Amino acid sequence: MQMLHIACQLTYLAIVSNFGSIFTVLICCAAMILFIRQFRLHEFELAVTSVVEVKQPAQEQFLAKVDLPFSLEIGKFDTIGLDSHNLTLYSTSSFPCLFVVCKEMSADKVRLLINEPWQNFSGIFTTEEKILPNIQIYAKEDIHLSKPFLIQSSISQLPRLTYAFVTFHIRTDVECIGDEEPAAIITILHIPDRYCNVPPTTLCQYLKFKGGRVLNLKPLYSQENNSSTDEDGSRRRFLKEGNVNCIICWNLPTTHVLLPCRHACLCANCFKRVENCPVCRSRVISFFVI
Repeated sequence: MQMLHIACQLTYLAIVSNFGSIFTVLICCAAMILFIRQFRLHEFELAVTSVVEVKQPAQEQFLAKVDLPFSLEIGKFDTIGLDSHNLTLYSTSSFPCLFVVCKEMSADKVRLLINEPWQNFSGIFTTEEKILPNIQIYAKEDIHLSKPFLIQSSISQLPRLTYAFVTFHIRTDVECIGDEEPAAIITILHIPDRYCNVPPTTLCQYLKFKGGRVLNLKPLYSQENNSSTDEDGSRRRFLKEGNVNCIICWNLPTTHVLLPCRHACLCANCFKRVENCPVCRSRVISFFVI
């Protein structure tokens, strides 16, 4: 009888020891997880600072609408042999203008020309003396729509240190407009050469007013820019009228342009629910309504 009692006790101790081992292992695992977590949090812990991050709502920018009197589109680009290029530009003008193309202009020359007072600026192009070097096209145009201009240029044999083409649309009826009306657009173009094979593109545009004010024109990024050239006419008209729907709800038209990324992608309702741009994830600092 005593032997049976001892055997029962030993069996009980064996069972308890097994549970004790399991419990000990669980405690060790939990302690290890807590240690690793604390170590990683400590590793990436920000340094102590007095700067407090305050999330401010995006501020609305109230912009004035400006009707552009001119536009320029890049057309067909051909390489002729090993020495020259042909580039077709399509010019549109709502007013009589001078259309001037200058080749190989330095950045300093362009900057000085853009910042010239209007009288000096217009005098450079109205005088019979060709003050600007490398003027290739110097044409007086009436109101026109998508008029093609063929420009020839030699292929640069060295890394380019100047702008390939700088075009000027200059109104010839400036005596009929006020100082706060746009009078000229300067467009800087890139064409590929032996060292940079990027397709022809517009690098930047400047809108010059009669009073001397200059605006650096920036493009807006929207679904319109990604539209296919094979779409039918109705779809193209739909896009040109700006009737592009919100990228989130796909129901309401786009009304808000986000800054500084310039993505036009949100309606008024969806804009209230985001802090970052849904396209590029950059922080929305400000916006304006179109």
